[in-house]
Amino acid sequence: MRAGGARSSGLSLGLVRGRRLVRRRDHPHRLLALDLETTGYDPAAAEVIAVGTVPVVDGAVRIGEVRRTLVRPAAASAALGIAAHHLRPSEVADAPPLDEVLPLVLTDIADADGLLVHHAPLDIRVLHRAAWATGQRWPRPAIIDTVELITRCRTRERATGSGRRLPRDLAGARAALGLPPHQAHDAAADAIATAELYLALRARLAGWNTR
Repeated sequence: MRAGGARSSGLSLGLVRGRRLVRRRDHPHRLLALDLETTGYDPAAAEVIAVGTVPVVDGAVRIGEVRRTLVRPAAASAALGIAAHHLRPSEVADAPPLDEVLPLVLTDIADADGLLVHHAPLDIRVLHRAAWATGQRWPRPAIIDTVELITRCRTRERATGSGRRLPRDLAGARAALGLPPHQAHDAAADAIATAELYLALRARLAGWNTR
């Protein structure tokens, strides 16, 4: 197995299935927006230090069902990554390890019609590697990547000459679409921000489709 590879994690197939969900006229019944805070950007080495999720049910973000869990990394070298997310080492030192957190996360993913992520390759590969390492079944979800939706919007903007190009980063895209600022580097806040961005992007794409 190539740790974190797109083929082994089902990333490519998951994205294909996610595109089918987006093309539907009606909203998928239940999506799960997910954000990981990690110690780095290399999916083969990054460790998870926080997980945030929030369901999107019939096109509505269920803020009351948001979950945020800190995770204790295995490597002592994770200190720099922890500091980058404005966390204290003592906070994650008392948190459960990933193998205790992962079963609930994977169950929530399996129970959803699709997984909603901003820049899916990193988070999906990190999660898949963790599931494989702990002997847990990877649910191979349909994946909707909001970065991919932004790319679709940018393509439409170029074709129609309609305004400036939409930024690809989470905060920039939200601002361009009139969504309020959010608390970055917080897994729960980023999951909610991703869910809200998805709904705004879906509405924008639907508007073009009706012209």
